[in-house]
Amino acid sequence: MTSRTTEVPKSGIGAPVDRVEAHDKVTGAARYTADARLPRMTHAVLVASTVSAGRVRRIDTARAATAPGVLAVLTHRDRMPWRGTPEDAKFMEARFPLADDRISYYGQYLAVVVAETLAQAEYAASLVAVDYERHRPVPTLDQALPHAYTATGRFIQPPFPQRAVLPEGADPGAAMEGAAVRVDATYRVPHYSHAPLEPGAVVASWEGDALTLRDCSQKVHQHRDIVAAVFGLPPERVRVLSPLVGGAFGNKTDTWAHSLLAAAAARAVRRPVKLVLTRKQAFTATGHQPPIIQRLRLGADAGGKLAVIVHDVVNATEVRGDRPDPAVVSTASTYAAPVLSVTTRVAKVNISPSANLRAPGDGPGSFALECAMDELAYRLGMDPLDLRRRNHLEKDPLTRRPYSDKNLLEAYDLGAERFGWSRRPAKPGSLRDGDDLVGYGMATAVRGELPDPLATQAEVEIRADGTAEVRTAIQEIGTGSLTMVAQITAAGTGVPLGRVDVRAGDTRLPRTPGNGGSKATGYTGSAVHLAAEQARTTAVRMAVTDPESPLHGLPQDEIEADDGRLFHREKPGRGETYRALLARNGGKPVLGKGNYTPRTSHAVATFGVHFTEVRVDPRLPRVRVTRHVGVFDIGRVTNHKAARNQAQGGIVFGMGWALMEQLVPDPVSGRYVGPAFTDYHIPVNADVPDIDVLFVDKPDTIAHPHGSKGMGEVVAVGVAAAIANAVYHATGKRIRELPITPDKLVS
Repeated sequence: MTSRTTEVPKSGIGAPVDRVEAHDKVTGAARYTADARLPRMTHAVLVASTVSAGRVRRIDTARAATAPGVLAVLTHRDRMPWRGTPEDAKFMEARFPLADDRISYYGQYLAVVVAETLAQAEYAASLVAVDYERHRPVPTLDQALPHAYTATGRFIQPPFPQRAVLPEGADPGAAMEGAAVRVDATYRVPHYSHAPLEPGAVVASWEGDALTLRDCSQKVHQHRDIVAAVFGLPPERVRVLSPLVGGAFGNKTDTWAHSLLAAAAARAVRRPVKLVLTRKQAFTATGHQPPIIQRLRLGADAGGKLAVIVHDVVNATEVRGDRPDPAVVSTASTYAAPVLSVTTRVAKVNISPSANLRAPGDGPGSFALECAMDELAYRLGMDPLDLRRRNHLEKDPLTRRPYSDKNLLEAYDLGAERFGWSRRPAKPGSLRDGDDLVGYGMATAVRGELPDPLATQAEVEIRADGTAEVRTAIQEIGTGSLTMVAQITAAGTGVPLGRVDVRAGDTRLPRTPGNGGSKATGYTGSAVHLAAEQARTTAVRMAVTDPESPLHGLPQDEIEADDGRLFHREKPGRGETYRALLARNGGKPVLGKGNYTPRTSHAVATFGVHFTEVRVDPRLPRVRVTRHVGVFDIGRVTNHKAARNQAQGGIVFGMGWALMEQLVPDPVSGRYVGPAFTDYHIPVNADVPDIDVLFVDKPDTIAHPHGSKGMGEVVAVGVAAAIANAVYHATGKRIRELPITPDKLVS
């Protein structure tokens, strides 16, 4: 897509400018995947399983196939065009769709119906009759728990340890026995859905053996490579376009079955096929966070110094794959402890595959760790913030490397002062306002940045008319990525922000790791930074070697760029515009290329702290968050307006986790009870309090050359724990299972 900013600030990086795509979104001109219209386009609808375990004994498609407008009905009986294995293709599931007659979760796709119109496809899909051989499912994690085991297979990603003791040879049991004060508690989080506003959507079209997918994807190049491998095509024969994504939170980092089925259907009918998931299918077939049980044990001396942390995790995994949740990572990278022991196990449940959900691992892991630290503080008679300061971590124990930069202690100070933490009475239940019980809670946030093995690329072109264009395959998923690359381009070239065009969301553009793992700002931003610098340097070299230029003969390092012109640092009046320079030199654009692979010997992470206030009416113990302060250390802030908005959104996201969100499985059938927004509750405006956001805002040039790091996930880490800790401070009742609903406070 191509977007242009409308504001023209003097400086690119840091300016609180509006998003480049904002005008199109608020006027309705923005076009998402489901808005695509192609000549002769057809429509597909998926038929999903209504049981959680079993086989398809018989599937009758005769009535559907002869319904008006129907072009094809595909089931497992058809020879699907899949090549290789899911492992070869790195497909999200352990089997390709419609590969066999086995059913392992509710909502698994059993057929795809293609028709001339959506209404015809929906009607025909309702005519598909399935006769099941029903098996007894394992519906919940509690029922699977006796059979938990250590995971193996391709879904295990280093450096997430399945079992580790640090340092090697240490004795966690002995360290725990020798601790003066101990905490031993179990914490639980339920199934969570990503619940993006936009459900999965794809438009597939073939030209010969070349496939084009218009898909809502967070990672178009990864998506392309997987689809190419599944269909046995070279990657260059697959093009993926992702213009705008209407929310994702991680569930569009992966390639799901509906994308493959749309492509297979388009191949079968020899026409473009559009497939848009229903809202219920978005809850059942494009990932979720699995339920997790965590036992957290802390041992400390009488002064509050940690002696040992033991974190044992069990999470539900799908029947056909081992997918451990990396919840222990938060524990391993937040506080200093001489001895650390972590284990992760999985237990097979008849659920659909889980997927990365905003702050995978750190989200649920921080809930257990930060609540346990709060419990430890009360047992020690110590302020919870002082306890965290006392156990500040200088080096990442997993990588054994120092952090590139860490200003967490400063974030603590900023947040405590802004929130008024010093006014917090120590005794739970002692703070009231009228009939309301009032509580204060806090929690630390840490999110590590995992390295990407492939180089991130970008191109920046300064054109003859004095405008600039930045080209990179990053997507806009609602977080401001397009604005970020435009601002970095403006800062690097000196071209006004309003004259920077952005091309993005297309695999024909330079490769990026996409929008996932909080890498967009750090990785793509660095590649754009390098490309912009190269373009500017080339233009400067052109000017100082051009006898007709006012800058001729000057040292290159004395030339600066701003407002679309190059000028001498000491004598700003001596200079010329890009437009004049390029016109005099043939009008050919100046191109810069950025190729970025981080080579730091440090661990890279983002940090933060949450302070929150809750109120609880004891007559109807519904928790209301009434005030929240978040402070974040994310390196240099690229756009303060967008960053504040992103942080507030992440905090609201964490509030949903803490107080209302959960997918509830039926304890017999394993089917989710009410997989829709009618039953899956998320915060609305009336639930959201005043949210105050601050940033340390110190460049981290060791991590990335432009000094910025990603913030999409760290802002949500720790919110649920801060709220749970505030609830304890208000009521004296410790809730260790999310969400914190009224029934848990009255039981």
